[in-house]
Amino acid sequence: MIIIYGCAIKEEEPLYTKSQAEQKFIQICKNEYNWNVNTEYVGNTLWIYIPFDEDILKFKVNKFPQINKFSVGFLNGDYTKETFQFEYQITPLAKSEEDRGFTYSLTDKVSEDFHHLLQTIHRVFFNAEEEQQPEFYVLVLADIVNGVEAKYTIYALDLKKAYSYALPWEEYYKRILQDMKGDLAIIHDKTGRHLTYEEITLGQFLAKQIVQRIRLRFLSMDFQLTGTTEEEILEIISYCLGTYEFEDYLMVVLNDLTLGEKSIVYRLDIEEITEL
Repeated sequence: MIIIYGCAIKEEEPLYTKSQAEQKFIQICKNEYNWNVNTEYVGNTLWIYIPFDEDILKFKVNKFPQINKFSVGFLNGDYTKETFQFEYQITPLAKSEEDRGFTYSLTDKVSEDFHHLLQTIHRVFFNAEEEQQPEFYVLVLADIVNGVEAKYTIYALDLKKAYSYALPWEEYYKRILQDMKGDLAIIHDKTGRHLTYEEITLGQFLAKQIVQRIRLRFLSMDFQLTGTTEEEILEIISYCLGTYEFEDYLMVVLNDLTLGEKSIVYRLDIEEITEL
């Protein structure tokens, strides 16, 4: 006797609309993690605010002295009218200041919450209709007892690549814009009313990411400058813009405040710089 087992074809679940995805996200955050999440759309950007009644940062003593070879006195980047502009005051140190002896990071619990937050974003919003998915996410984790917050700006395509193993996680974390600050206005703010909500553009995002990469490079203990400061910065700019295949710019303006020199580098010259 031959037994034939039939199997029904499983229909694909319909994709979420923008509103459905937002409500589903808030529901999961509350039911599974007990977070009181506040969300705010501004154009292509979804802001997500999570208040915590606990410390979000921990301090840890350094095992080895942190000796910097450079001082980054000022560093800023912007993108407007098809032009990237960077101002910087970076100087070599003949003698480093005494190490403070500690570093800080998210507490283990809040760090785990952050990863759960990324998973929930991927789980919900990447199952929304593609044209209605946010292009950027701004995640704000706030300690509303002490008035401290950690803000992370994420490009959705980077997150999608990381979860599909097309982007190493180490590189992915370098692409997240990170900002930590304290403000009395954060205390008791359960809804994020102190925030200034704004839409993020890819040009602005890349300008800030380049600034972050420059700062990390020059403040790294094992960094050795082989050329000039300008050459090092241009390599970082070329790598970053090339990686994202960003071509919506005409030039890059560099203003070295230490030397009092300003230079203009056009897009074709940026593209010809050897990748890192």
